[in-house]
Amino acid sequence: MRKFNLEQFIYDILESKKKSLLVYLITLILFLISIASFPTEIVKAKMLPGKDADTFSIYVDLKDGSSKTQTKEVTTCITNELKDIDLITSISVFLGEGQPLDFAGMVKGSALKSKENQAEIMVNIKKATFRDIYSYNLVSNLRGNIQKQCSIYDANIKFIELPAGPPVLAAIVAEIYGGSSFDSRREFALKIEKILKNQKTLVDIDTLATQPHYKYSLILDSTKVIKSGVSLSQVKNILYLAFEGMQIAYVNEAKAENQIPLFLRLDDSRLLEEKSINELKSKLSSLKVINQNADMVSLGEFVKIEKVLQEPEITSKNLENMINVIAETNKESQIYPLLDARDEMIENLSNEYTITKVNMLNLEFKDKNTNETFKLIWDGELKVTIDTFIDLGGAFIIALVLIFFLMVIYYKSFSLSGGIVLSSFISIVGVIFAHFIMDIFTNDTFYLTATSLIGFIGLIGINSRNSTLIIDFSKQLIVQEKMEINKAIAQATATRSKPIILTVLTMVFASSLLATDAVFGGLGVALIGGTLISYIVSMFFVPVIIKNSIKDIL
Repeated sequence: MRKFNLEQFIYDILESKKKSLLVYLITLILFLISIASFPTEIVKAKMLPGKDADTFSIYVDLKDGSSKTQTKEVTTCITNELKDIDLITSISVFLGEGQPLDFAGMVKGSALKSKENQAEIMVNIKKATFRDIYSYNLVSNLRGNIQKQCSIYDANIKFIELPAGPPVLAAIVAEIYGGSSFDSRREFALKIEKILKNQKTLVDIDTLATQPHYKYSLILDSTKVIKSGVSLSQVKNILYLAFEGMQIAYVNEAKAENQIPLFLRLDDSRLLEEKSINELKSKLSSLKVINQNADMVSLGEFVKIEKVLQEPEITSKNLENMINVIAETNKESQIYPLLDARDEMIENLSNEYTITKVNMLNLEFKDKNTNETFKLIWDGELKVTIDTFIDLGGAFIIALVLIFFLMVIYYKSFSLSGGIVLSSFISIVGVIFAHFIMDIFTNDTFYLTATSLIGFIGLIGINSRNSTLIIDFSKQLIVQEKMEINKAIAQATATRSKPIILTVLTMVFASSLLATDAVFGGLGVALIGGTLISYIVSMFFVPVIIKNSIKDIL
């Protein structure tokens, strides 16, 4: 059997114009296929993959005006669904307040929660070594059933996982600006929410705007109070104790780090079964105080009841009023459902609004009837992802330019330097194909992440070094040995193939330790695929691309 001769094989390619063109053609086809993997979604991009954590949280939000009893009913339903799951070790419920502040809660407003219609549940699960499922897959499995079983009183139940990267309000945040009033802005935000709910991979969708609701306002008649011989402060304190409650004293406990407050509220005077003015009057009539003459006087004599519409809570950013519509992704990158939602917005809302594309993603809507203008600006993890990829893309371009000018200074040839940079850029083929292969052998989607781009940027220097080894040795053979150019390039490439492959294998073995890591897996796979393809590029593409340019440095 004839032994394969790498030097002769490379020499035959360099001598044949057809074979040289074939190398260019194959390289071009592979490059186009790799680039086409993004719009076809064969390889998907994401900031960072999901983080496998030992805890997650559940946020519960009922309609404004809901009681703590109703909120507790929802959280009880959730805990009953969770408590029988073997992987869950403990559950903590926080009614009317946020849980102890964690990494995600810092930007999700957890510390600001104080309403009776709000609650947070902290769920701890077994350590990763004692379970065969990632935490984000567990959350995905639990979400649908719990939301179906426990969304009573129109409760919005959101599952919150610890982020793998910078904490954000949500994976996808649609910021709605403009409109003539809060109501019109909220109405438009609900239309956006409806479209987001049509996307199969978007979950936990919510519009962060106060829902209009009525409340009963108690107006105290101070004149009647004074004429009745009752202390005004006494009446106020009784009303406050009945409907709000207050801290009246503290208990000192030996084992407690701080004093324990005693909170007092009279019965459940705030809870109205029928939610009517007559029932509230009955509650007030049952509350009595003693006047100066030792007579019992009903508080209903001093209080006037008015039904008023609750003023909405106004959210602003950069001194502009706005409403957030948030959504999380269910084991999916943010960009793909967002693009689908954006296309649906343009298609479905074009009859009501004149839609203008502000930039790559953001939109502006002008109502055809009222001439109101609404701006939709995307934020959240999506914004972080886009900014990160733009920054890393800029770093990659800067690296290419710096290497190009460095090669120009070293070789004093623009064409040869351009060939080196081009051969380095071709390593993107290996990066993308490696991600595609890794995606086949993993249960979850293996994304091209920010760490993948970092690995790609690092590959530029490695690939440039391989090219300079071949070029310098070829020059030495041509000048000192008086060897013909194609023969010198072929011999230099074959001779340098061993040290190059040793470098490649070292990089592959070292990077394989990172390949399965949740965060840095993209970096490891990018280095493996990029260095392997860089060897092939160095052996066949580099000799072809430099054979005409090497004359410039002789």
